[in-house]
Amino acid sequence: MRLSEGIELLRSAGVESPRYDAEQIFMNFGGVSAADCKLSDPECLSSEVVSAIERRAGREPLQYILGFADFYRERYRVSPACLIPRSDTENLVDFAVKNIPRGENILDLCTGSGCIGISTVKNTVDTNATLVDISPEALALAEENAKENGVSHRVTALLADLMSFEPKGQYFAILSNPPYVRPDEYDRLEREIYFEPKIAFLGGEDGMDFYKRILKLGKGALKPEVLTLPIFCCSGLLCL
Repeated sequence: MRLSEGIELLRSAGVESPRYDAEQIFMNFGGVSAADCKLSDPECLSSEVVSAIERRAGREPLQYILGFADFYRERYRVSPACLIPRSDTENLVDFAVKNIPRGENILDLCTGSGCIGISTVKNTVDTNATLVDISPEALALAEENAKENGVSHRVTALLADLMSFEPKGQYFAILSNPPYVRPDEYDRLEREIYFEPKIAFLGGEDGMDFYKRILKLGKGALKPEVLTLPIFCCSGLLCL
């Protein structure tokens, strides 16, 4: 398969960024250089390349095909057990990194891949994070990501249902990208979404169940000297 053929196949399938996705597949599965992708029309006979192009044409997310997603300044392993990290959630992490003091503890609820808590810890000094998720598979992935990003000694993973979870101890900040989609909205989302865990999207009849729960938890889970201030960012919530 030539790169141009892969691009056209993805374009015909309605993929939003056919050239970028095809190039990523050729580079990661075919060993083709970025320069060759840009300057020529390389051919790759690898069955892995053909299979990956076909999977992407079926609208499986590129990150699941590659097995990783880049987020903030880190790289994360991802699988259908967790939500794919979104670039707009980096705004939440960036705000946290700039405002959480040295040596503080944070709580990352509905952690999924662990990207929010792990990137926040890795880019701050002497901080620690507790990562909470209802999915054992997602939590195992978060633990693996903490190890690969060199912060496993500063991260604690807890398996729990947020709706009944009661934190032990107190934190400087709560961060989360919780489920927020209403059931009537879910059936109208882009096709790639349906490869991701449904539980990571549905947030109750008005989409706000998890936000309400997090704000309620904040009253007892945050340190007394911390001003309880919910900050809504793109794809996320931070309480401090």
